[in-house]
Amino acid sequence: MLEAVHRKKWLSKSLIVAVVIGIFLALGFIPIASFSFGPGDAIPVNTQIHFSGEHSMSGEGKVLMADVLLTQLSPITWLLDHLNPEITIYPAYEVFGNSIPSNVPASQIGEMLDAKTQAVLAALNYSHTPYKSISGALVQSVESQTSSKIHPGDIIFSVDGLRTSTLQGAVDAITKGSSKIRLVLLRQAGEVGAYLKVSVVATKFHSGGREILGVGLSSGSIVQLGTPIMISTGQIGGPSAGLAFTLGILQARGLLHLYRSSVIAATGTIDATGNVGDVGGVRQKAFAVARQDAHYFLVPPQEYQAALSAGIKNLHIVSISSLRQALGFIVGHKLGYLTR
Repeated sequence: MLEAVHRKKWLSKSLIVAVVIGIFLALGFIPIASFSFGPGDAIPVNTQIHFSGEHSMSGEGKVLMADVLLTQLSPITWLLDHLNPEITIYPAYEVFGNSIPSNVPASQIGEMLDAKTQAVLAALNYSHTPYKSISGALVQSVESQTSSKIHPGDIIFSVDGLRTSTLQGAVDAITKGSSKIRLVLLRQAGEVGAYLKVSVVATKFHSGGREILGVGLSSGSIVQLGTPIMISTGQIGGPSAGLAFTLGILQARGLLHLYRSSVIAATGTIDATGNVGDVGGVRQKAFAVARQDAHYFLVPPQEYQAALSAGIKNLHIVSISSLRQALGFIVGHKLGYLTR
């Protein structure tokens, strides 16, 4: 009888322990609809930019680009990250909007490809270097049902044999086309300035009561150079390194020279004319660049207060709206000099 009582108590305790472990595992591993933005890496862009005849930057200062870590949270990590002042938590709808989360990494790689192209164009335009540019509709994102042969970053050159040099031209041709469409795509071949021509037959599918190709498009272009430029970024995505890339390209071409002690971080999109646009996660990037001993952090005007809110001593936040303003700051504060 006593043995049965002990066994019953043991079973009750075991059940309680199992329930506690189950709750702990649920809290620790079940994902919730919240994401954290945390500091990522700060990387010298001169280690990423390579081309034939590049200027030796040995003994010169460096330009840093920075990224952020986006992590889906569980109840426990949500609680822990709330205690970390370097991390900001957002609900999923603020991060992805109407986008499908699984499609975001591919679209960010497409944005990075365009950022590289725009950075090269901004550097070439600044130095008045001639180049050939081919305009068309830039594929920014693709749906899961879209042909796997269409990639983010592709430029739509023609639709059913019709040359489409504008976004509207591509949209009209795709809309008017049959269920199967013949596309000629221009795809960056690893380096900015070199591209492949890819022919694809894509089939539309039904969504929301209409036939669609399932691609997100914007205006874009691809550049053809006698000396292509390699910008190696691995799986880092998004458009925010545009300004940093442009400064790095000018340095690699021997036009911008940074003094040995200068460590300048930069974030912001850039277009071919040198205009700098806003980006996200700037507060987290401030922590990342400070860990790499950056002295100055160049940010878009819209993100100045966000960067300042990090409250990092010895990191000077500088509001920059254009490439020329960035170069003017570097020269004016005796961080480097320019040659033609």
